[in-house]
Formats: sequence, C-alpha cells, structure tokens
Amino acid sequence: MRPSDRHPHVSILLVSWNTRELTEACLATLPASVAPSTEYETIVVDNGSTDGSLDLLRGRDDIQLIENGANVGFAAAVNQAYARSTGRLVLLLNSDIEFKPGALEALVVFLAEHPDVAGVGPLYLNPDGSPQQHHFRLPTFGMFLASSSSPLRSLPGLSTSERRYRMLGEDFSQPRPVEQPSASVLLLRREVLPPDHLLDERFPIYFNDVELAYRLTRAGHELWMTPASEVFHVHGASTRQLGANLRRQHLASLVCYLQLTQPRSRVAAFRAFVFAQKAALRLLRRPGTLPLGELVRALRGEPGPLPQAPRG
Repeated sequence: MRPSDRHPHVSILLVSWNTRELTEACLATLPASVAPSTEYETIVVDNGSTDGSLDLLRGRDDIQLIENGANVGFAAAVNQAYARSTGRLVLLLNSDIEFKPGALEALVVFLAEHPDVAGVGPLYLNPDGSPQQHHFRLPTFGMFLASSSSPLRSLPGLSTSERRYRMLGEDFSQPRPVEQPSASVLLLRREVLPPDHLLDERFPIYFNDVELAYRLTRAGHELWMTPASEVFHVHGASTRQLGANLRRQHLASLVCYLQLTQPRSRVAAFRAFVFAQKAALRLLRRPGTLPLGELVRALRGEPGPLPQAPRG
C-alpha cells in the first residue's frame, strides 16, 4: 500500500490458496497498473496454503495479510478482506491475474467517467496473449439443463442458450454492459455493496460471483467491461486443485443458485433429471461420477467440507 493518512481510492481484495508463484507475479504487476496519483491498499487473505505462499506473503510490506489456518472458502475469505477494506472502490482480484501497465487505472477512470455504472471488468487474455472469453450473461434454466447433459447440449435450442450465456462470438472491442463480468478482476463502487459482506457464503467456491451479479442486476445496477484494460489470466489455478471435491462443490452451488432464482417446480425437475442421469452413469461404473450419497447431498445444495490441501 502506498503510505497515506487518507482512505485509499481502491481496496484490492486478493485470496491466496496454494498459488505461490502466481500470487507473487500478480502482486508484482500492481504498481505499474495504476497512476501515481491513485492510492490503493492490498489486502491478501491466505486460506491455509501449504505451498510456501504464507512465507512469501509474510515477507512483504506492501500488503495487509490475513492468515487463515484452514481453507474457509473463497467467499468467506473475500468477506474477511472486505471487512478490513476502506477504499471508495473495491477490486475483486484472483491470484492468477497479471495486469498490463495501466490496466487497473483504466478501470478506475472508466468508473469516474461513467457514474451510473456499478462495476467494470477488463478484457481477458490467455498467457500467450490470445483473447480469452471470460464474460457471461446471467445463466438461464435452459443453460443449466444444457450444461448438465452432453446429449441435451447438442439440441438446437439448448445449444443456442449455452452459446448465448457464454457470449461466444460477440464483440468486445468496445466498452459494453455485461450481465456477469468475471469476478477475477472486477472493480465495484462501495456504495452499491452491503456494508457487512460482499459475497454470499452459501456459495463457498462456485457461483458466488454469479449471485453477486444477479443481486446487483435485481437492484437496478449495471456492470460493464472495457477493452481499455487488459489482463493476462491463467484461469482456474486454485479450483483445479479441488480434485474430486470440484464436482460436488459445483453441483451443490448450482442447485443453491437455482433455489434463489427459479420456481420450486423447476428446481425439483432439475434435481430429478440430474439424479437419474448421474445415478445411471454410476451404475455403469463411469469414471469421475459422484457416489450416490455425495450426489444426493449435492442436489440438496450442500457443498460439503472444503479441501485443506491440493487434491490430485
């Protein structure tokens, strides 16, 4: 953090879980990403890393460090950082991001020039510099059905629904509203956020950013992206470490989101469809399927315990 007696302009909230090298690279790109006049604070929450991340973070004097002895989940860790933050703008930031010079400043400037916009994200690039499509529309029930079944995904209506949700083939060469910009890099105005939490902790890892976008949209706020800001994104550096936990966590959070946004009849239909499909695959001994007990708990919306070390 740049020394100041005033509240910083931007509070950067970063969660670390076993991504030591990526976290170090991300933090190294921050100073050149903003103008000298933009003051910021960086609050890093380490979620019980076992890869040496904590030693790295303890050695830095440019961050505020919150040490969790265990993995409490992404949403809870973000809320810990949010509770300590004081900036007028709040940046959600993943550790697998590297900023191009001036990229964060471009987001700050965009919000200054568009006072009616609640939040803004950048244009994403793969590590090799190629474009990475990483913005979405809010998911529909049809999209959830398509994503839950490969055969259904090929049906004309549902395949179109998934493509529309993923915004594939759309133009991001100009600033535009985006219903669900990725929270990997998302700059938000504090005044549109509740004072006591930023993310809903019923979604420990998955769909917390979707719920946030849904909540802001329902409140009448707009989120945008601007290609004036470009970042490199590795994508999934922490979540791929979940191993077998990934499937239950994702499905349970999906069900929780459906419960928030869909009629009970649709939630029941989705549960019945997924149970029949997954149970059949389990009986056929298909690899990678959830045990039936885990499947039932996931369909109840129970994500289960969080992993405390990377899984294979």
